[in-house]
Amino acid sequence: MEKLINEFLIEIKKGKKYSTLSDEIIVEEIKEYLRKNNRVIKIDKQSVKEIRSKLHRLYSSYLRGKKNRRVKLLEELKKSPGNVEIIEKILSTAVSTKERLQYYNEIYKEIFEITGKPKTIIDLGAGINPVSYIYMKEVGINSLSYYSYDIDISDINFLNDYFQIMKTQGLNGKAQILNVRNLEEISNLPSSDIIFMFKLIDLINTNNHKPGEELIKNLSLKTKYIVVSFSTNTISGKPMNLPRRKGFELMLERVNLKFKVLKIPGEVFYVINR
Repeated sequence: MEKLINEFLIEIKKGKKYSTLSDEIIVEEIKEYLRKNNRVIKIDKQSVKEIRSKLHRLYSSYLRGKKNRRVKLLEELKKSPGNVEIIEKILSTAVSTKERLQYYNEIYKEIFEITGKPKTIIDLGAGINPVSYIYMKEVGINSLSYYSYDIDISDINFLNDYFQIMKTQGLNGKAQILNVRNLEEISNLPSSDIIFMFKLIDLINTNNHKPGEELIKNLSLKTKYIVVSFSTNTISGKPMNLPRRKGFELMLERVNLKFKVLKIPGEVFYVINR
């Protein structure tokens, strides 16, 4: 079985857009596929296609983006750390951060009015969201420790280069690979004032709500506040009729967690605490 899994892993990662995804994430999907398709005993094109299709469905936000362009922009940022124009161009290279771009100042102001000014933030499934630190500075955060976690190796390398540049701006950051479904790894996270999980829960709760619930319960022991967000647009880009997640809200109430709801166009945020 291990030999077959490794053969699938090698073949899947031959696809350019899957080459930087964490091995652990891909192996997890391979194992699930083989459990559901136990007649598959050797690698075949159809199985590879179906696993790639599932990965694309779950992680398309990681697989898209103008990654070559952002590397060039980072070189420009080295010459002018804190340059808002360059930072906005970097944030525009990824879908979620581009959608959020004109509202960062507003949402950070509202979040920090609830949580107080943080000294330490953890960002799970971060993508390039840490690049938005400049908007935290605009609402009074002048010094911050920022721990960023993701499943894409190229994002991790990019962020560590970015953090190095931004030390002069009061940002002390580190990016690492992390599978948020692995609760043992979650238990080893450092303590923090806030944990961000922007548009992440839907990626975790692919079959049922339990993985997200267990993650939230574990994280609530590691931090003062958790900020979870969901898209309020359909796949086609149209606004949802019911943008708030009532099932998620009921789960929070069931596990005795308090929350406040914040909204910007296209996204709803839950600021959660014990």
